[in-house]
Amino acid sequence: MGRKPKLGPAGDGYGSVHTVRIPLWPYLVAPLCCVAALPGSWLVHHTFARDASSAGWTGVALALAAVGMAIFVFAASIPRGRVMNFMATGNTVLASLWLIPAILEGPWSKAMLGTWLLGTLLISVACAVYRIMRQARGDADGAGRVLDGEFGEVADAVKQLKGARFGSPKIDGAKVSAEIEMPPGRTFSEVAGAKNEVASLLDVKATSIRTIDGTDSERRGRVEIVPVDQLRDPIPDPGPSAPGRSIAEPIVLGRAENGSDAAIILPGDPKAHRNAVGVMGVVGMSGSGKTELLLRLGKEVATRNDVDLHIADARKAGQLPAWLKRAAKTVAAGADDADELLETLGERVAARAAELGKRGFKQWEQGCGLPFEVYIVFEAAAVVAGNKTVVDLAESVRSVGICLILEVQRATYDRLPTSARSNITTWVVLGVERDEDAEAALSEDTIRAGAMPWKWKNGKPGYFYLEWAGRDQELWSAPCRSFIEDDEQRAADVAAALGWGGAPAADSRPAPADAAEEPEPGDEGDEVPPGVDPDDPPDDVDPAEPIRVPPDMPRLPLGDGRKVPSAVAMDLLRSKIFDLGQAGAEYLKPSELGDVLAQTGLSGSWLYGALRELTTGDEPVLAKPQRGVYRILTPAPV
Repeated sequence: MGRKPKLGPAGDGYGSVHTVRIPLWPYLVAPLCCVAALPGSWLVHHTFARDASSAGWTGVALALAAVGMAIFVFAASIPRGRVMNFMATGNTVLASLWLIPAILEGPWSKAMLGTWLLGTLLISVACAVYRIMRQARGDADGAGRVLDGEFGEVADAVKQLKGARFGSPKIDGAKVSAEIEMPPGRTFSEVAGAKNEVASLLDVKATSIRTIDGTDSERRGRVEIVPVDQLRDPIPDPGPSAPGRSIAEPIVLGRAENGSDAAIILPGDPKAHRNAVGVMGVVGMSGSGKTELLLRLGKEVATRNDVDLHIADARKAGQLPAWLKRAAKTVAAGADDADELLETLGERVAARAAELGKRGFKQWEQGCGLPFEVYIVFEAAAVVAGNKTVVDLAESVRSVGICLILEVQRATYDRLPTSARSNITTWVVLGVERDEDAEAALSEDTIRAGAMPWKWKNGKPGYFYLEWAGRDQELWSAPCRSFIEDDEQRAADVAAALGWGGAPAADSRPAPADAAEEPEPGDEGDEVPPGVDPDDPPDDVDPAEPIRVPPDMPRLPLGDGRKVPSAVAMDLLRSKIFDLGQAGAEYLKPSELGDVLAQTGLSGSWLYGALRELTTGDEPVLAKPQRGVYRILTPAPV
């Protein structure tokens, strides 16, 4: 039996309604006990107090029992606060003063019935008023101790919370919160361990409960409950948050549970004592919504005016949208290109650090004269697992205006080097398969506060937790959701911000010089430069003057332009690998074999095929590549 008032926030932007179950039985305990006292006292009177010989002993026993009961109730109710202690002891004494004469003389006289009626009314009203007023009083009693509020029954029902004191609940929009104080000798962390039991008792999801540690006490904290999922409906993309403005302004990734923007700021700000985001990890299992979130981030970066965007995809570069490729300054497709891009970052860090030092900056700042650089690596596990370069970058890129964003399905040690992971302070964690996957990325405090991305898995795509040092730590465990938008609209937003004349083509990036086709004169729109007559040189050129070549002009080894036979080229390649092994080299990258291509006149595709061939056979020269790197075995000289 119970009433079900509906708790619905008004005027807060939320349309959610949650049914809160308030039991009525606590209000009926006092009157039912008083009603049961009439037949109970008559039965005892009829059994023990009808003759004078037994009435005396019955009276003495009742007096001693009343005193003992009053002392017990007084001692037992002390931890429940002074008001409860006074009311419980007073009700016990009042009931004893009526019960003793009712048993000795009988309860049916007019005086006894009138006294019973008055006492029943007084005790019932006092208990009801106490329960009602408990919802409206403050968080502490006269002694400054936290009182039991609306969630007081939780402490009685959950074993881990025995003796805990709950403050009066506060409603803020769709969120209900209450202060909790644990008994001396116990910590507030026990509340976090009882989230599942509390959720079952309150009939809500465990992911809707968060625990916030107190700032000055290990015993005190706050529990927050959002009974209804505020992010259950898809959130349309509102467009770029700051098109044409600086990358130093917030980048909005989605919407937080409380309705605020889930945003980060990539550059640091020494005046605000905010560190830059050097490396950011985006973690989530397949189908959790990582790509949509990263495309939103890519659109935000592409529409800013002082940043260069670089893209790498080790596995599925062909599926990247055309607008992203066009907006990016560099697109590295495949594991080898992505690995080479990371390798060049080390040189970029040194060069940018030197340039910023010359300009008098300790770190990248807005207006320093250098563009900020953002590198987004899709499917990063294929190139970062066991890669020492990533460890070096995680320790050095933060202050030079470079942000490296790594997308991985798991942040465990076999996918991301432990040393690199320890230097990643910004995480976006979507749904994951197991709790171990989340614990590898999110901090222990965030997990303990209530973050459970393994509950989502890929059933709630776009849901994520954002852990960033520039964000209020109490919000780290609050769920967020990324925006939903199709690629056509993203392309239109980027085109409008960058001033593109038309919709981006399938792949509008310029082709490499060796792959570009020769334009045909006569094609419409081609501009053919005017010819030069060798017998009639320009007026500003003296034919008698010798041609002067600047001393600093780079010289390109052109060779004779002829290709050697494949067998000869293979012998040259084997000799090169043998020389590297004799010099002490253990590993080899294809980029180190440029001189072989210069000698043979063959292409890079031949080189990759030849290297694969050297990993096979009865006596392989190279071990099979790991992330584009070959291990040199002990080759025999050619």
